[in-house]
Amino acid sequence: MAETKSRFGALKTFRQQGTGPEPVAAEANVTVADIAWKGRGRPPGKRSNPEYEPTTVLLRKKTKKAAVRLLEDRESGQDLSDLIESLLGTWTAEHS
Repeated sequence: MAETKSRFGALKTFRQQGTGPEPVAAEANVTVADIAWKGRGRPPGKRSNPEYEPTTVLLRKKTKKAAVRLLEDRESGQDLSDLIESLLGTWTAEHS
């Protein structure tokens, strides 16, 4: 009996032949930030960067809203976490 063609027949043949891109060897000490964004999907962000740690900070609604609006108006590309990071960095440098 003749084998019927399936929807994934070409994929099965492709996998059996072993043709395709060569696997990339994993390099030691490579972080997500070191990998260039290829343009598919979203670029890697702070959440996937091991240098950053999620932290909860309590702010007054008015203060947070004003800060976010000012950052958006400046169009500097800086977000609230960048602002808090720079302010804390300055404060720790002055007090250490």
